[in-house]
Amino acid sequence: MICFCLAGVKVALHFGFFAVLFLIVELTGSDWALWGVFCCLVHELGHAAAYALCGARPRELHFEAGGMRFVPPEGLLSAGREAFILAAGPLANLLAGGILCLGGGFRAAGAHFLLAGFNLLPLAPLDGGQLFALFLEELLPPRPAERIARAVHLLCLAGMGVCGLLLLRETGNF
Repeated sequence: MICFCLAGVKVALHFGFFAVLFLIVELTGSDWALWGVFCCLVHELGHAAAYALCGARPRELHFEAGGMRFVPPEGLLSAGREAFILAAGPLANLLAGGILCLGGGFRAAGAHFLLAGFNLLPLAPLDGGQLFALFLEELLPPRPAERIARAVHLLCLAGMGVCGLLLLRETGNF
């Protein structure tokens, strides 16, 4: 792992990030993996801008095999600020996708729209899952909120699994 500090934020570059990136480029013979990294950078810059607007700073930024992620600051943020920061990543992708559409870059715009949509799924580690849990915590006591969030997470995973199996059956490939 390579670590350095950028604007007071620890940046950690994990081997898995480069390994997955290399594998995708080699297996597909395409530069779309690099476009994916660019889309992820736009997404994380959206979060970074929201942190700055809220007067906060994330502790760390990790580039891992599964993508990129900020580690939030140690101090507690209000629910509104946390929701704003969580929503800023997908919003940055939607904005970038819209701008690219206006310029005729439909394929690149599609990558941004896809990343925004994926990140808004109600899966616990993603922005959408964290936003959903935050919303439930505002409405319900902690235990029921956690149970509902977990149930929705599992239902979403099951739905994705069924869709993947159907795709595999129809095309022989994911």
